[in-house]
Amino acid sequence: MTDSPDTPRLLVVMPVFNEQASVEEVVRSWMAVLDETVGDFTLLTINDGSTDGTEAKLQDLAARFAPRMELLSRPNRGHGQTCVQGYLIALERKIPHILQIDSDGQSSPDHFADFWVLRDRFDVIYGKRSRRDGFRRVLASQILRTSLKLLTRADCVDANVPYRLMTGSSCASAIRAIPPDFDLANVALSVLLRKMPAIRHGQVPIGFPPRLGGEPSVPFFKFATKARELFQQLRTSGIAAK
Repeated sequence: MTDSPDTPRLLVVMPVFNEQASVEEVVRSWMAVLDETVGDFTLLTINDGSTDGTEAKLQDLAARFAPRMELLSRPNRGHGQTCVQGYLIALERKIPHILQIDSDGQSSPDHFADFWVLRDRFDVIYGKRSRRDGFRRVLASQILRTSLKLLTRADCVDANVPYRLMTGSSCASAIRAIPPDFDLANVALSVLLRKMPAIRHGQVPIGFPPRLGGEPSVPFFKFATKARELFQQLRTSGIAAK
């Protein structure tokens, strides 16, 4: 239940970093679909220290779509912790459902209705990506899945997928358990949720088109380094042993 009549049913968390080429089209397309499908929502865009013209574009969009679009700007801390900040805001406001999407155009609003219709059947619904970004990315995802299963005993099909719908009350304890210095926080969240027997997991097939602009938060050439950091953080944080 919501905390007050003014509390929306859905908070959409959209982290943004150097996406001046894509963010206007992405926001416009999502606002249209959310308006038609949900009606009662807030789109929270979090500018994670962009160094291009992203901030100015977001300010203009937030003014245009107020009050259903909000802008929060912060120093750069990375994609994962930016998402966590949005999740915690949703919990603080007692908003029932949380959707996380990215701002690069790869999280298509065309699939959202398929997520929303399942919101009462599952506590967390992940996008199941049909990848178009090459063999190396597919291989990286498979290596991540296998490694997480061996290290944490949690079988996460696509632990870092940037398209997930969560029920706040069910996922709150896992969200709050993510350490504030954990880099790939969405991976940690996927592992924590998979380890909770009561959590109902769902999947919706999604396309994964090419980016509209900007750069990926974890370029492929940094995958090995990020993977080592991830596994070290999983061990030291105690998440692997939970």
